[in-house]
Amino acid sequence: MASDEKRITELDEATCRQLLASHHVGRVAINAEPSPEVLPVDYAVHRNGVIFHTGIGAKRAAAIRGLAATFQIDGVDAIRQAGWSVMVRGRLALTDEADFPDLPEPLAGGERPYVVHLSIDSISGRRIPPEVGWVMPGRVWHGQDATDLMG
Repeated sequence: MASDEKRITELDEATCRQLLASHHVGRVAINAEPSPEVLPVDYAVHRNGVIFHTGIGAKRAAAIRGLAATFQIDGVDAIRQAGWSVMVRGRLALTDEADFPDLPEPLAGGERPYVVHLSIDSISGRRIPPEVGWVMPGRVWHGQDATDLMG
């Protein structure tokens, strides 16, 4: 095993959920034709799901069909060679925007009248701390942007 592999540690569910709730831009991965697509979305967390706006296209089509999808967020400190990643797996569904009054407007703008809900069926995360001079905290992180996860 390479030395880099020893640096990867798993994040507990509480930390994953805290990271997910504290960020607002992520990537949703869906199986689309002719190949899988990974698309950025502005999102919010509501109960046990990730919600976001979309227009007509692959995300809406996948939600209508109730397809499985993966959602991912991350943070990287290239200078310190550290980072973290959280991944959610679940199923997509169209939902009513009235149920989610705090849903952020898409940064890209444009016509995105549909709201998609991704259930959080499973959530996991990993962290790569800096190579030296860092001790893993024994608690859920406290920094607003999760930089204390990187040392």
